[in-house]
This record gives sequence, C-alpha cells and structure tokens, in this order.
Amino acid sequence: MRTLGTIGTLEEQARERREKLDKKHGFVPNLKKVARVMWWLGFVGAVTIVPTALWYTGKADKWLAIAETESIRLSAELGMTVKNIEVSGREKTDTNALLAAIGQKPGTPIITFDVDAARERIEQLSWVRTATVERQLPDTLIVSVVERKPLALWQTEDRGHVLIDGDGEQLQNYELGDYLDLPVLVGTDAPQNAAEMLQTLQSIPDLYAKVTGAQRIGHRRWNIQLSNGMFVRLPEHDMAKAWQRLETLVAEHDLLDRDVLIVDLRLPDRTFVRLTPGAAEKRRNPPKKEGAV
Repeated sequence: MRTLGTIGTLEEQARERREKLDKKHGFVPNLKKVARVMWWLGFVGAVTIVPTALWYTGKADKWLAIAETESIRLSAELGMTVKNIEVSGREKTDTNALLAAIGQKPGTPIITFDVDAARERIEQLSWVRTATVERQLPDTLIVSVVERKPLALWQTEDRGHVLIDGDGEQLQNYELGDYLDLPVLVGTDAPQNAAEMLQTLQSIPDLYAKVTGAQRIGHRRWNIQLSNGMFVRLPEHDMAKAWQRLETLVAEHDLLDRDVLIVDLRLPDRTFVRLTPGAAEKRRNPPKKEGAV
C-alpha cells in the first residue's frame, strides 16, 4: 500500500518530465531552431548564390573592381598611407637611387604597395647583394639591404680599373681613390674566378697583407704579385696547400727578405726559385776579394 509521500514524489517526477518535454518540443525552442536554420541558409546563399548570380550576369569583375577601389579609398581615409620609409644596411648605395627603386611616394595607399616588385628593383642596384621589403601597417615601409663588399680592382683591356666584389660583380658609383689598397686583378676572366683565389690568400693574413695583384694565366691558374716585387706561381689545383707551403718557406728561410724574383709552387713536391737579375749576376760573377789576381 503506497503512502502519501510516495504518491507525491511520483507526481513531482511526472511534472518534471512534462516540463522537460515542453522545453524540448515547445514553440519557443522550435522557433529558435528555425531561426538558426534560416541564418545559415542566408549565409550560404550570400557566399554562393550571390557570387554565382554576379558571374552569370557578367558583373562580377565590375563589382570586385568597385570593392577593391573602395577598400583602397577607405584605407587611405583611415590613415593607411605611406608616411615613413625605414632603411637599414645602406652604406654605399646611393640614397636617391634606392628611393627610386623602392618606387613608393609618401601619401599613397600602403596596401597597394608590391613588396616583391620593389625588392627586385632594389636588388638591381650594383651595390645591393640582397634586400627585403616589408609593410608595417598602418603607414611604414621597412627596407633592409645587404651590400656587396669590394675585394679587388679589375684591370680592363683598356687598362682602366673597375671595382668588383667576391662574386665578380662590377660595382658603380664610387671613388677609385678609396680602394687603391685592394689587389689589382688582370685577365679577361679574372672577375668570375677571383672568389676562390682571394679566399685562399686571405686565409693567411700576414701574407695577404703583402699581396698587390694577381694575374689569371691561361684561364686556369693565378700568378700572385707581392709588395716586394716577388711573383708567386700558384698551381691550378690545391692552391691552399701551395699558399701554406709559401708561408713555411717564409718562416724558415726568410724568403721575403731575399733577392728572389719568382717562387714557383706549381708542383706539389718541389719548389723552384728564380733570383732577381742583380742577384743572379752576382752569383754568376761573384765580386773578387781584395788582393785577388
């Protein structure tokens, strides 16, 4: 036999179940579901039906152009125009040439600026090795350049001199007098082949400090001229080993202080030395001692 308490509990449970069903299937919940469905249908229609209709009527390009023009105009009104151009890494590159290569005047919309095209133009400047160009919204262009490092002077066929870097690139817009302490290279293909040779010579700074020039021989190898007038014939291969051998000869035999005109290092197992004409003559005809007949 059920008690009154038990009956009351069952009625409460039944009422709770009815309320849950009403919440789940009532008018208001169903209205919300319908609203969500209609919203998604509208969104899908906006992103699919409207562009399709524009394309079908042939007006899509026109409206896209209008939208682009308006976005540019609005961005300019909101202050998104070029007001600052920040450049880093420039030392030798002409400022006016760099600004012309950037190609963007202050006051123009920044969102229309083509950073890739500007970078390509900047890298066409003779002193620029690489460049990066970035937009920093709302109003700044960031330009960073890595300039070429001059390593030698190339003597041309008309005996003029052209400044080149380690890649053999010819530089422009410089004062020749600022670079007269660099080695002078001779040979039609010297600029294109100088990088490895110069790197080898620089590996021994004390010897490189005495280098005044280098001549390309037979499109294959180099003759190096030192400040004391000595010529060093390097081999086609293993230049570094030959250059190190010269360092040993200088250290052990004071070679740079002797009357030596040519040091031939082309063979890996022997070294040939040619004396200066005066020293060779003295060796052939040594001076007579006093009192000798």
